[in-house]
Amino acid sequence: MSAGDRLAEHFERLCDLPPEQQRRAIEELGLEPAERDELTRLLAADQSEGDPIREAIVDSAVNAEPRQSARFGAWKLVRELGAGGMGTVFLAERVEGQFEQYVAIKLLRGFPTSESMRRLRQERQILAALDHPNIARLLDGGETEDGQPWLAMEYVAGLPLLEYVRLHAPSMRERLALIDAMLDAIEHAHQHLIIHRDLKPANVLVTEAGTVKLLDFGIARLIAVGEQDQRSTSTRIFSRGYASPEQQAGSTITTASDIFSLGVMLREMLTGRRSDEGAADASITPLRLDADMAGIIAKATSARPEDRYTAIGELRDDLDRYRDGRPVRATAMTRRYRLRKFVGRHRIGALLSVAAMLVLALFVWRLDRERERAVLAESSAQLALAASERDAASARASLEFLTDALSAASPDAAMSTQVRVRDLLDAARRKLEARDRSDGSFTQRMQRLLGSLYSQLGEIRIARDLLHDGLAGVVPKDSVDALRLADDYEDYSMVLGMLEEGDAALAAAQNAARWREQYAPDDKVLRVRSLQMLAMVVHRAGKDEEAIDMLRQAYRLGIDEAIADIDIRLESAQLLASLLATRGDCEEALQVADDGLARAGEELPTDAPAKLPLMRARALALNACGRPADAEAVFRAAIALQERVAGGGGSRMMVLTNDLALTLNELGRYQEAAEMLSRADKAVADIGLGKIDKAISWVNRAGTLENAGDYEATLKALDTAIALLDEDHVEAENQVRRRIERSQARTFGLVGRHEEAWRILSDLRQRCRRIEGEDSGEYAMITWQLALLAGRMKDPARGLPLLDEAERLWSALVPPAHQVFAHILRVRAGFAIAKGDYADADRMLGQAIAAFEAHASSAVDLAIARSELAELREREQRPAEARELLARAMPVLRSTVLPAEVSRARAERLASRLGFKATP
Repeated sequence: MSAGDRLAEHFERLCDLPPEQQRRAIEELGLEPAERDELTRLLAADQSEGDPIREAIVDSAVNAEPRQSARFGAWKLVRELGAGGMGTVFLAERVEGQFEQYVAIKLLRGFPTSESMRRLRQERQILAALDHPNIARLLDGGETEDGQPWLAMEYVAGLPLLEYVRLHAPSMRERLALIDAMLDAIEHAHQHLIIHRDLKPANVLVTEAGTVKLLDFGIARLIAVGEQDQRSTSTRIFSRGYASPEQQAGSTITTASDIFSLGVMLREMLTGRRSDEGAADASITPLRLDADMAGIIAKATSARPEDRYTAIGELRDDLDRYRDGRPVRATAMTRRYRLRKFVGRHRIGALLSVAAMLVLALFVWRLDRERERAVLAESSAQLALAASERDAASARASLEFLTDALSAASPDAAMSTQVRVRDLLDAARRKLEARDRSDGSFTQRMQRLLGSLYSQLGEIRIARDLLHDGLAGVVPKDSVDALRLADDYEDYSMVLGMLEEGDAALAAAQNAARWREQYAPDDKVLRVRSLQMLAMVVHRAGKDEEAIDMLRQAYRLGIDEAIADIDIRLESAQLLASLLATRGDCEEALQVADDGLARAGEELPTDAPAKLPLMRARALALNACGRPADAEAVFRAAIALQERVAGGGGSRMMVLTNDLALTLNELGRYQEAAEMLSRADKAVADIGLGKIDKAISWVNRAGTLENAGDYEATLKALDTAIALLDEDHVEAENQVRRRIERSQARTFGLVGRHEEAWRILSDLRQRCRRIEGEDSGEYAMITWQLALLAGRMKDPARGLPLLDEAERLWSALVPPAHQVFAHILRVRAGFAIAKGDYADADRMLGQAIAAFEAHASSAVDLAIARSELAELREREQRPAEARELLARAMPVLRSTVLPAEVSRARAERLASRLGFKATP
């Protein structure tokens, strides 16, 4: 290409950019100084009216444009349709033949350089190879007498894509139908070895009948045709905002580049935004994206080509799965991102406890006041039992009285530790079952009431059956009935959610929301309650993005509408902050919690119990931000408040003490954590949790006991948890059961039952590969546990390949500075010592110690690593250095873990051999 052609091409591409962008683009071109100066003068002249250089350029361009009377083969130009960076498109009519026909003729615009002529000829070649209903067809083509190529394409009378979306495609279904057609067209091109390379909304028209037509293959590339060298796989011509990172960087372009552009277009069609951070197009009504759709877009627009869908068919398949309600493959990528964000601030071992406890606590906390009312309402339950023996006419009044009595019970009172309501409810249920069913409406009312009370006592399955029967076929007579029925459906939805019956829980929640919307459309409090309820259901189903979106709506509604009910406003803040903290969005979680606490401070007394949920949410946010010491202070303040206003029992105390125990565990203060869990035990017994939630509580206790070194108590706690799951007939593949089995196997390894532990972990790893996939956090955890077990068995042959794999898996899930990599160095050092390679072991232990020293919360891990280096120094006949290391390690180990804890026991044996005299 001549220097003039090069400058003309650069000028054509840059002339429409703002001056600052022009300047940056020129710097990136790598031109010779003289060429750069010439191009700069041309672009500057283009901005100046009356400049002779500009006039010469314009005259040249005008002379290059065809007259509208010009003929191209059988076609005569009618009018200009539009112009792009390379070409101008005209509407043309047939002047030869016996029929009327219109086409779109594309010609080169401005400077007809040799490169632009080559590209237009290639576009003609490409279009000739494509025959698809969603690609504008090539109908004719040729060259003028002076050698300028032209092509005649199918004329599409339609609207640009985004304008069509705005006017005619309001729903998700309609917008996805448009992307389906684009996928079909691009897949056809890819099958013919063609990459479009300039996909953007302006290159897509939609006809009045809704047919999508893809235009402009002007910079498309034939993958295997006409390439002279590797550089031809790229071009610096692209549409900013839609081009893939590799295209903008001038790197090799593949079909993944088109997939990136399609992902950007999909996001823009659904939300009005090209990027998550970009400004929204106000003309497009944004649709709410749930976690699955957000995951699909994230995968399609990943910065790295290898992380995107490998083919158009994969993207289409995920969209089909999304429409059918099936799991999408992009979820794994979304899960990795969220796990990486959350785990980056936490010790690996704390994850199961924290996540499982959050799900439990949200439900327990939400039911807390109702559960307290149920315990206080023993006399009311007796009245209900008596009412079941009276005539149906008086039963309604009795039930209304009971409901009012329960509602009037103080939400601030603590649960009694002497609960006999269960006996009364069982008696009432037996009476009801034996009763004449002729008055079906009364029976169903009683079933719904008893179901609600059973749920508050933790008897979830009995509650589920009663509520199911009590709601079957019930139609409200008036608005009062409808709103009562909505409350019953809300109870039913929560019960189903706790039993992990997600679809049924969602249907019940939607029924409740529908009754409220129909019969009380202006009641903002009921609207907020419905949003909270729906959010809890979708959270339980693992759709946290959708749940958070609903809670944001509820939170904003409470503020914007100035809802007077402060309890419901604070509950929205607490639920939102807690879920944000779990996802790892600690800054926003802290902001929401602090805002809620500030409002509570303005409107409530100093010791108002309503502040407790928000104090807990704030502590969770601090933990999510990697600030466990600050979280500890907040938890202790909340526990002190609970004790002042309600005593030491109840579900709130169970949740708070368990949270504090997990935080102490995170801080490495294992003995304190175990003591705090013992305190939580009594509250757990008091509140009547369901069996699965009780099992989770026992697992949390086991984890803390294991860290402290009480392995016998750990195994007993895990046995209790497994027995609870057995009683509840929880299946083998249930996530909670598999996590408990992993904890059990790890403890077996610590107490020397190595082969048993190896068998269990190997089986769990195979099952996890099938159920959750090799990219899951659980698969990484099990692989890591197998590597640790091989280290305890002093088996480098089995351990090193597993350790390599674990390191690779964790690298995809957590940031490079995470402490798990310091632990990996410790295990590698152990294998090196087993092989006699002391130098390597010395280097790796030194690196591990440096990593632990960088984390203030790693005191126990640092002490263990120092004790291991001390043992290496003993092997190297350097006892003085070994004693010095022990002097720094032993005080920490002796103050935080029990003598039987494996690392402390090993360090104590070393201290004895070295005659270390420090006082225990």
